[in-house]
Amino acid sequence: MLKRQGQRWASSTSIKWRIVVLISAALALSLLVIAIISRGSNEKPHVSSIPLSSTIPVAAEINKNDDVSSTTISHGDRLQAINHLNHLAEKGFLTLSPAGPIVFFSDELRTWFNIDGLSIKIDEEAVKSSLSLAYGDVFVEGTDVWLTASDDHLLEISEGEPDRICCSHEDVNRITAALNSGKDYANIDLLAVNRERGRDWITSTGASHLVGEFTTYYPAGRPRVTNIHRIAELTRGVVIKPDETFSLNGHVGERTVENGFVEDGAIVYGVLIQTVGGGISQFATTLFNAAFFAGLDFEEYKSHSIYFQRYPYGREATISWGWPDLKLKNVTPYPIVIWTSVTPDSVTVQFYSQPWVVGEQTDQTTREIQEECTEVSTERTRTWLETGTTTFDYFEALYRPEGLNCDGTLSDPEACLLDEEAEELVELDPRCPNYVPPTTTTTTTTTTTTTTTTTEAN
Repeated sequence: MLKRQGQRWASSTSIKWRIVVLISAALALSLLVIAIISRGSNEKPHVSSIPLSSTIPVAAEINKNDDVSSTTISHGDRLQAINHLNHLAEKGFLTLSPAGPIVFFSDELRTWFNIDGLSIKIDEEAVKSSLSLAYGDVFVEGTDVWLTASDDHLLEISEGEPDRICCSHEDVNRITAALNSGKDYANIDLLAVNRERGRDWITSTGASHLVGEFTTYYPAGRPRVTNIHRIAELTRGVVIKPDETFSLNGHVGERTVENGFVEDGAIVYGVLIQTVGGGISQFATTLFNAAFFAGLDFEEYKSHSIYFQRYPYGREATISWGWPDLKLKNVTPYPIVIWTSVTPDSVTVQFYSQPWVVGEQTDQTTREIQEECTEVSTERTRTWLETGTTTFDYFEALYRPEGLNCDGTLSDPEACLLDEEAEELVELDPRCPNYVPPTTTTTTTTTTTTTTTTTEAN
């Protein structure tokens, strides 16, 4: 009996202690939960987004200052949401842009969020700051408008793409929207910046028609092609204002490796040599012919000393740094836009403006000079559309055999020919220390314009 009582007493005591332990544990757990909730109102949760489950009611809104996006949840779901957000924050957040993908890791994402009462808030200024740090040095180059002409010579404009830099407010909004919807990625466009040569630019020139055009061809893949493409790129989009003179040398500058040019063939005194920028005379010839048909004045030009079959006979031009230059004057009352395009084996120059004058070749004569040279004179007829008046001007070229002077003697590309007692300088190379550029004279009447130039091999 005593044993039973002892057993009964021992069993009763054990139960009482178990009850005490359970009550203490429950109290401790309650205190822990209260502490977590209390701390949550003052600390940022470790979150990357607001991917609440569909069973948790969510109401998203942007506050008045447009800086913070808030998601309101019930008190009972608050702890569950924080745990869920902390779990997903470990994945990071991915942005996809024209500059490429960038991942924001969890430590940075946690700076984007605050908890205020029953709201989890996205700090848009923090998001913007992160974007600026990540994309601050990003520059995505766009494209200019592209000009072409229809079959009836009307100007057609193809839209380009703006440059892109960091960052637009719409990009922040896209990230905020993605976070609010539970996504861990967003597509952003970056901030669009209009390029100088957009539709507004070409519209401001008043150009409406193709008024002059010419194309020349060359074998693909040679170093000179690099030079032709480079000078075409540098000249594309030049606008010649009314009564303004355009200098090809003045605009492009010296042909150097630093300026994007390479070494290839050129001509000095009828002899082929190698020099940086060799081959750009093909572009000068293409530009010359486009201007010829557009009716522009030529204030300075010079033909090659050796004729190449890829050019129109007697209707071509060369160029070298210093001299000779190619100078074109806009004799119309409208701006003229120079537009260039290239392919692996061709270069095209187009002039866009409003119709005013049309040029065409109407005659050509030749005569022998001494034993070896041929002088070519090309007549151009210009028709002035407003009045119907026609005028004439003439273009001279002097061709020699390769390596020979007109008298049949061997030419020396290194010579600086200067006769101090002579009345004029003959074939003075621009590389010579005593070189003085020749002048070009132009005489004009109401019906005829005559252009005379001093020819020199190059």
